[in-house]
Amino acid sequence: PLDLSSYRSRELPASLLARLDTSFARARAAGVKLIVRASYNYPESETEYRNVKDAPLARVLGHIAQLKPVLQRNADVIAFVQAGFIGAWGEWHTSSNQLTTPANRTQVRDALLDAVPATRFVQLRMPAYVMDWTPTLPTLSAVLGGAHRMGVHNDCFLASTTDVGTYDENAGRRTAQRDYVGRLGDLAPFGGETCNPADEDQPTPRTTCPDILAEGARYHLTYLNDEYYRDLFHTQWERDGCMAEVRRRMGYRLELVRAEHADAVGRGEELAVALAVRNTGWARVFNPRGVQWMLLDGAGAVYRLAAAGADPRAWAPGTEATQTVRTTIPTDIPTGSYELLLALPDGDARLAADARYALRPANADDPAAGQRWDAALGAFALGSRVLVR
Repeated sequence: PLDLSSYRSRELPASLLARLDTSFARARAAGVKLIVRASYNYPESETEYRNVKDAPLARVLGHIAQLKPVLQRNADVIAFVQAGFIGAWGEWHTSSNQLTTPANRTQVRDALLDAVPATRFVQLRMPAYVMDWTPTLPTLSAVLGGAHRMGVHNDCFLASTTDVGTYDENAGRRTAQRDYVGRLGDLAPFGGETCNPADEDQPTPRTTCPDILAEGARYHLTYLNDEYYRDLFHTQWERDGCMAEVRRRMGYRLELVRAEHADAVGRGEELAVALAVRNTGWARVFNPRGVQWMLLDGAGAVYRLAAAGADPRAWAPGTEATQTVRTTIPTDIPTGSYELLLALPDGDARLAADARYALRPANADDPAAGQRWDAALGAFALGSRVLVR
């Protein structure tokens, strides 16, 4: 979290912006991506929570404008951005500056969507606000084209009937909101953390393995904070034996089913591979990702060939997608027999060659079939070869 509590009444100093760049650089060096949230307070008690201060609207918009260049130049190591800024913990409630009025929160939303890189989603804490803005959800193809970039994060996931204020007290409205968030999870990332059910009167937390397995699938759970309020939830899932499955199913889980191609292809000609991929995870890939075919010769020379015909973001959970993925063989490549590998590198050019950021299929290595994950290349060997003539 980005703590802006010292800046409610002044601009962000250049020193803070420089430290942010340094933090992103450290993430890049470590091979990780960050979920970013800025807030003017991080209360630790119920009393403090009800009396927290955020900043006036003009100051919030000014801070977002100052952060825009930092976010834009570090898009490669941003996973998602949580809306933040408004109210306690940046969760868009209990604002001390009336920032949750429809007009004010819409201004903050628009500023965030402008500041956050266009390839990244913004997650909001309150589902009702997203529903108000987009009552009819777009198609996945429209979202892939940039039509919608708002998701939800639930920081009291599974905690009570309303998930401690995440959803409406009215049963009918609550049902509609939950249904909406479930459908939204097909389009935008859903994640968050569990919390203390005692924050609500007479809570009914959903703590069992059937609970997390059903709701992880329903809402397309992409990530869950593993360090906050574990006792009733994570600890019980570990004790009851389903935590391994939760970790396996969370987010996307792509399995290569088959890949069929011609045995030989001429230089300058097209190599077409009929590729089938099954997603057994709860969610899809949300950020752009490349598709490459790699040709590896017996001496270890590698040829990376950009491919067209597939978008990993379209591989929806619970489905098997089949597409023809095409590339053109360079005219100057040496003739001979090549091992064929599939790579799904990061979509940002700065990270595309970093194998740590490559997507690894869930397939186990199979030495007998020649199938294996090559950690150095960030690619999966399909166990087949192609002759370049």
